[in-house]
Amino acid sequence: MKLKYFLPCIAFLILGCKNDAVNKETGAWFGGEIINPNSNYIILTKNENVLDTIPLDSNNRFLHYVENVEKGIYNFIHNEYQILYLEPGDSLMIRVNTIEFDESLAFTGKGSERNNFLINMFLYNEVENQKMTPFYKLPVDDFMAKLDSMRELRHKNLNKFVKKNKPCKSFSEIAEANIDYDYFTKREIYPYAFYGSANLVEADLPENYYDFRNDVDYNNENLISYYTYYRFLLRHFDYLAHNNYLDEKTLERESVHHVLEKLNTIDSLVSSPSIKNSLLRTSIRSYIIRCKNPDDEKLALERFYGLSTNEDHKDEIRKISEASLKLMPGNSLPNLSLLDFKNNKVSFASILKKPSIIFFWSVNSVNHYKNVHSKVDELRLKYPEFDFIAINTNDNKKIWEQIINRQGFNKSFEFRFENPQQAMEQLVVNTINKVMVVDEDGKIIDNHTNLFSATFEEELLGLLNQ
Repeated sequence: MKLKYFLPCIAFLILGCKNDAVNKETGAWFGGEIINPNSNYIILTKNENVLDTIPLDSNNRFLHYVENVEKGIYNFIHNEYQILYLEPGDSLMIRVNTIEFDESLAFTGKGSERNNFLINMFLYNEVENQKMTPFYKLPVDDFMAKLDSMRELRHKNLNKFVKKNKPCKSFSEIAEANIDYDYFTKREIYPYAFYGSANLVEADLPENYYDFRNDVDYNNENLISYYTYYRFLLRHFDYLAHNNYLDEKTLERESVHHVLEKLNTIDSLVSSPSIKNSLLRTSIRSYIIRCKNPDDEKLALERFYGLSTNEDHKDEIRKISEASLKLMPGNSLPNLSLLDFKNNKVSFASILKKPSIIFFWSVNSVNHYKNVHSKVDELRLKYPEFDFIAINTNDNKKIWEQIINRQGFNKSFEFRFENPQQAMEQLVVNTINKVMVVDEDGKIIDNHTNLFSATFEEELLGLLNQ
């Protein structure tokens, strides 16, 4: 049954339930269809708390009643995650293709106009952010004029939406926050992009340049699950932390000195326990998965454990730290089971023939897997002394094979994990941008780098010259 027939049936079902809580306006329906699913369920969360795990039926569809809905932002997760805005009485349907998750996401049903507006704002932000580089090279007055113009256009679009759809105050505040915190983020980035982090002491900025920081709400729990707000806070605290050692050195996000300053700054400025604990957790996790010095990692962990009051977060970070300490340079790769393109079981020990670059990709991140393989093709020609080994992080063999065949990837160097979840935990693959460098014996040279880093090729040349 096609979705256009599926949705009216659901609407009929929902409207026919005379005794359900929708009639009392305390709950909401949430359903839809997942195309090319990665698992047989989706997860619904609010403020980082799991509300429900919702199974997919044999047609990859689902329908779920959410009890006691509070107006606001929720997240649904199916390998990737996105937001949705729910109000009591909503009957919201989604349709999403995991191969182009964000771009394909569409909402129908009661509440869909609000959610389509938010996802369109998200996509607009992403496209706009990719085009910002030339603007960051402008003199400050010209940059501010461009930025203010972009902000004004967004406000006009929001005002049109509000006039037409008359959403509640809660939704309007969230949409306004999206505009404001994206604007604040660009204001934070500009001095670093224009002057460089080593030259900020001499930066010639208007006296009131940072006045926007007076409008930052560090404790808005209604926005904790909203990426624009959360992404701003993480970057903002990086810059505030750097301000504490501005005279000493450039911004070094991966240094223990920086992460200690960042954790302390979060602790001093955020009073909401849920937001503070979340920011502390994200900051320490980002640090330890990149850390190359066990003593520094232990020092940062001590500070985190002393500041966080969330025991679940502490347990999670302990597990990640235990895995990351085993991946320090000089240690051996865990000998995990892999599957090659012919579905033969192999191991790292059996496929490592020379110093190797191990990179990861997901079927859900189309631009990434195209870009990373294109970069690897270029590097293979320049550095034949290394093998470049691709590992897919999904467990959908069929889609993996289809993409490899369609894209023409080199099958000799394409592998997937036999047990993706276990392997990703052991290798601490928290982002598909992670790259590992190992020698021919499987000894770790670099536990976390990036193919697109400006210094990556310098690292390879340094290894060749040893």
